[in-house]
Amino acid sequence: MVELALDCAANACSVAVARGGKLLASHWRKMERGHAETAPVMVERAMADAGARFSELSRIIVTRGPGSFTGIRIALAAARGLALVTGAGIAAVPTFEALRPAEPPEGRLFAVLDTRRGSLYAAELSGAAEPFVTTAEALAAEAPFSVTGDAAAALAALAPGAIRALAPALPDAARLLGRTLPAGPASPLYLTAPHTGPVTR
Repeated sequence: MVELALDCAANACSVAVARGGKLLASHWRKMERGHAETAPVMVERAMADAGARFSELSRIIVTRGPGSFTGIRIALAAARGLALVTGAGIAAVPTFEALRPAEPPEGRLFAVLDTRRGSLYAAELSGAAEPFVTTAEALAAEAPFSVTGDAAAALAALAPGAIRALAPALPDAARLLGRTLPAGPASPLYLTAPHTGPVTR
C-alpha cells in the first residue's frame, strides 16, 4: 500500500510517501507563501524518490486546517485532484496531527499555531477535544502542560517551568504516515473568518 501525505497549512510545505507503513521519501520546506507553485513539484519529487507510481497510490492524507486559508485550499485541491486521477482514498485530518511529537510526553499536551491576529489555533493532543481559538494568556492559565507548534516558545515564556515547549514548531506531513488517524471530510476546517487585510507580525 502506497500512501502520500501532504501539508500546506502553516509556514511550511511538506510531502511524504510511504509503502507498507515504511517511510520512503520526505520533503519539507519552510515558507510563508508560494505553496501553490511548490506543492506539485514536491509531490512529484517525493513520488520519484520513493520509486512509486501514482497508479499505486491507495491513500492520500492531507491536513484540512486550521491554518493558512490559501495553504489549506491548495493542499485539499491537490489531494482531490490526485484522488480523482488515481482512485486513491483521501483521509483529511486536522493540521495538529502533523505537529504531534513522535514520543508524546506524560500529562497534558497542546498544539498551537499563531493566527497572526493576536490569538492562537489550539488543540489538546492528549485528549479528544475539537480544535479551538484562544489567546496565549487564556491557555497559559491552564498550566501545567507541554506544548508544540510555532507559538510554543512564546507560550512557555508566559509560565516558565509550568509550560514546556517541545518540537516540532511547524507541521510535517511525514508524521501523518503509518498511523490510524481521525479522518474528517476533505473540506477546509476554518476556525476564523478569512482575513483580507494586511497580515500583522
